[in-house]
Amino acid sequence: MNFKTKLIPTVNIWPNDGQISGIPKNPRFIRDERFDALVKSIIDDPEMLQLRELLVVPYADAYVSIAGNMRLKAIIHVKGLPDADFMAIVEQKQENENFNEWLKAITDFRTDKTVLCKIIPIETPIEKIKAYIIKDNIAFGQDDFDLLANEWDEQELTDWGMILPDLTPIEVDEPIDKVSKVRLTIEFDELAEYDTVRIEIEDLLTRYPGAKLK
Repeated sequence: MNFKTKLIPTVNIWPNDGQISGIPKNPRFIRDERFDALVKSIIDDPEMLQLRELLVVPYADAYVSIAGNMRLKAIIHVKGLPDADFMAIVEQKQENENFNEWLKAITDFRTDKTVLCKIIPIETPIEKIKAYIIKDNIAFGQDDFDLLANEWDEQELTDWGMILPDLTPIEVDEPIDKVSKVRLTIEFDELAEYDTVRIEIEDLLTRYPGAKLK
């Protein structure tokens, strides 16, 4: 299959709201703090967008984004930042190393109203496109949190938008080796978020035979 890469104006890219017959609305959402982290990531390293294109499908003389909807939303936000807000960010970063290189990259990014896209041919079967949507959203790998804790800077990881688990030791009245059961409770604001995390936790628990998910 021939995939074409092209710079496309953001005004010609629509988020996937179910416009294409047979393709459901994009199932992924992003909360306020996660969106802020994504926006910060783009501001800090705008050149990274050249390494990862949006996946789009031609539709009605424009395009529909089938992978990268959250990035598209953040890209449009950063490109449309009021000048006063942008200058405040520039002022904050003036003391940073490689400031001039960053300033050129972010200025070029905001000036250019296009985004790099990989175009999925219109004749691609609907079932294939649906598979692309879901597979793009699945995280197959797992993070080694011991390695992250010992060899990576926690503040940097947080600044880059990574969600780290609370590794605070559990306080118990008895020595840990005498406690029969230790429970971990996780609360969710969104049912969809619960479903996603439950699947990931079930996979994680295969590494801990004594743990059970209830």
